[in-house]
Amino acid sequence: MRKETKIPTPGSKRPRKKKAGASKSRSVNPVSVKLKYVQECLEQLRSGLPETKAEYVDADSLTHAYVKSCVLMSLQRMVDINNVIIGLALKGETQQVQKHHSFLIVQKHGVIDSETLAFFQAALDCYGTIANPYEELAPSEMYDVSLGLLKHGEAYIRQIDGFFARKGRKKAR
Repeated sequence: MRKETKIPTPGSKRPRKKKAGASKSRSVNPVSVKLKYVQECLEQLRSGLPETKAEYVDADSLTHAYVKSCVLMSLQRMVDINNVIIGLALKGETQQVQKHHSFLIVQKHGVIDSETLAFFQAALDCYGTIANPYEELAPSEMYDVSLGLLKHGEAYIRQIDGFFARKGRKKAR
């Protein structure tokens, strides 16, 4: 007799399998997984972004879409990290805050520096334009945002790790 397989419906949760050797007492920093995803996005961006602005401007639509996707995913994951930090480490509101505001809060609490904040505030100003299918950021501007994200994204990761080290907790990664 065949075992009937349940197909999950949208919005339903799949039961999670326990990992072999996993212990309930082992605490995991929820930021660590998200930081790994950010690093993956930044690596993908680094590998997919042409060397020069001129090469990017002249690149095909697939390259533009790939870079755009990497930028959007990186920014969103960083906002998610900010929200986790606000909720757990800073003992703030656990509800999601606006993208811009999340960076302001973590900077105010010394998690990131003012240079990193300034870049992400500018990048988030572009976020809506990048994400909107009816608007378009000029390819030269998209290239500049992408380069800045590579630089400031790495700084963001280092600053998040430093924050957890100062708090006497396990590093975020």
